[in-house]
Amino acid sequence: MVKQRVFEGFLLKFGGGIWVVKGCDHPEGYAVAIPRLIGGVKLKRVKEAIEVVRKRFPNVLKYYDKVGFQVPLVPLDESEIINPFKIEPRDNVSAKFSSFFQNNVGITGSMAYSNSWRDMDFLSTDLKHLQTLRRLREEGITKPLSSYYQEEVETLDSKSFFTLKRRRVSEGTFMNVDYTFKIVECINFSPVIGSSKFEGKVNIIESIKSVSLPVIYKGIDEHGIEIFLTSFRTRFTEMDSRTSLYVKGYLFRREGNFLDLDLDVAETVTLL
Repeated sequence: MVKQRVFEGFLLKFGGGIWVVKGCDHPEGYAVAIPRLIGGVKLKRVKEAIEVVRKRFPNVLKYYDKVGFQVPLVPLDESEIINPFKIEPRDNVSAKFSSFFQNNVGITGSMAYSNSWRDMDFLSTDLKHLQTLRRLREEGITKPLSSYYQEEVETLDSKSFFTLKRRRVSEGTFMNVDYTFKIVECINFSPVIGSSKFEGKVNIIESIKSVSLPVIYKGIDEHGIEIFLTSFRTRFTEMDSRTSLYVKGYLFRREGNFLDLDLDVAETVTLL
């Protein structure tokens, strides 16, 4: 049985393609993962990836109580693990960017498995790297993104997606190359014991964990009920306590009476 721990940002070779590991909670011997490259086709949206799983890999779809619904559980003993922290930068730009960070930084995304890439994806488990990202932005070494690819837009509408994208220091451009810098600090979520549909306005009142993944925000809904908004996606990082959102999705009740509005499975999220 494979014992290596995998988490958000790791990649797998499985079923003739490349899969990306999602989240931190995984059953023993398996990884929650979705396909990124299958048959030479790159899948940028989660919905597209899940549709491919339903059609081509239905046997890996299983209910997992830490998530609260069916997810692809990829057997690690049938996979080749691509560890981002064992991959060296593959061009001068990524090497220069990595040199700004004192501790270990991993290479993920296309650069980890392909001979061609249009941007750079980095992985870290050190929150101190946020200080470096902020300094690079303040000194003008990195710049906010000035454009985006339409195929990246999902859950958020285009305007909200780009507004948040430009605010972040964990995304930007360096030497005219786009970068994403993902910091992961895993926490243990309790099992899901119930769920219900959710639609309405949520005001974020506290950014409990807004930079490292998973992000956790404390919010109040329109009825004054305290809920927590969570996500493993970079697009929902670095939101502050002045943020108001319209969310249409699912509210999960976890053990301990933790009400989890999971933005990763929301149908719609809009900045208000």
